[in-house]
Amino acid sequence: MQNTNDFSFSSARGKIVRVLVILATVCLFAFIFGQSITKNAVYDNTSSSIIKRNEQSVTAKRKLTYASKYAVENDNIYVRIGGKPIGIAINAGGLIVIGESEVLTDGGTVYPARNSGIKVGDVIVSVNGNDINSIYQLKTVLDGVSNDAVSVKAIRDGAAFDTNILPATDRLTGQKKLGLMLKEDVGGVGTLTFVTQDGRFGALGHYIADNESGLSYELTYGNIYKTSIDDIVKGERGKAGGLVGDVNRLSTPIGKITMNTNIGLFGEYTADYDGELYRIAQKGEAKPGAAKVYTTIDGTEPKFYDIDIVKVVSQSDAEEKGMVIAVRDKELLEKTGGIVQGMSGSPIIQDGILVGAVTHVFVQDPTRGYAVHSRFMYDYATNSQSTAISCEYCEEAVA
Repeated sequence: MQNTNDFSFSSARGKIVRVLVILATVCLFAFIFGQSITKNAVYDNTSSSIIKRNEQSVTAKRKLTYASKYAVENDNIYVRIGGKPIGIAINAGGLIVIGESEVLTDGGTVYPARNSGIKVGDVIVSVNGNDINSIYQLKTVLDGVSNDAVSVKAIRDGAAFDTNILPATDRLTGQKKLGLMLKEDVGGVGTLTFVTQDGRFGALGHYIADNESGLSYELTYGNIYKTSIDDIVKGERGKAGGLVGDVNRLSTPIGKITMNTNIGLFGEYTADYDGELYRIAQKGEAKPGAAKVYTTIDGTEPKFYDIDIVKVVSQSDAEEKGMVIAVRDKELLEKTGGIVQGMSGSPIIQDGILVGAVTHVFVQDPTRGYAVHSRFMYDYATNSQSTAISCEYCEEAVA
């Protein structure tokens, strides 16, 4: 006869074995299911790659929606990468004085503005109470005046002042002139860094200043335009090279400049843009090592070129010299000599993350230069307040 205690022990042991089998089965299922989830969740740092990879899966799309929300809540911000060349035209809210000019009249050569107090760098904002934003507007106002002096309002160092100028009539054209060399804006070619998902842009990576007038922070508003790189002036030791492109101010702008800061131009991007989505690097993610610069040296389409991030400067305040970079791509070195004017703003990608943008070139070594941290540019792009900051390094800025 079987002992009761032996039976109880066997029954208990059988129950334990069954429980263990059930637990093992559950764990195996969980492992397999978990591997499936992990496989579906793998993605590059470009969010557009996630969308393409999972475009056939409704479940994956739902996970992407949640993942995107989670990313935003954890400061993982995605922007559409730039790399395309842009034409730039930025103004100071009036006509910029770049010099004095003579007027040849029937009575001889005269200098109407000589005793007016107007200096190079002043900005003329109105004549006889009429706002002046273009040469055409000025000519129209002067054509309508008699032979009396006109009142001129100008801005200097942020302060307005009034003066009077007696226009002189040019004997060749019959037009009345103030005897001043004037221009409407400051232009050039640079590179778009990114466009945010709500339509703000960042470009250039450094301040724009005007060598002819000496203006810098006064240059605040303007437009950016599509442009094409038609030629290259190769950089040499002691002489910066440049990308050559035309800025057609009569074409439709693709963006409105609202900020000219020490780390670039920012404003509203008004055209359609379909650049790939890349994540903005957080503090500490950029590191010395291999990276790529995304830039255009021919036509309108950018390409990736190999560079090294030589040094990363840990910064709490926005500065344009946050990294030292070195070009090592053979094609880029052969065609441009390294970093050249017009490449300012070119995005820098490391490990699939947007870590920065090109800002300056070392004049004595065009293969090397500086870059700004992308997180600072993103902060400025999303800031609606214009920030006036002096341009300490404008002479060596590369665009």
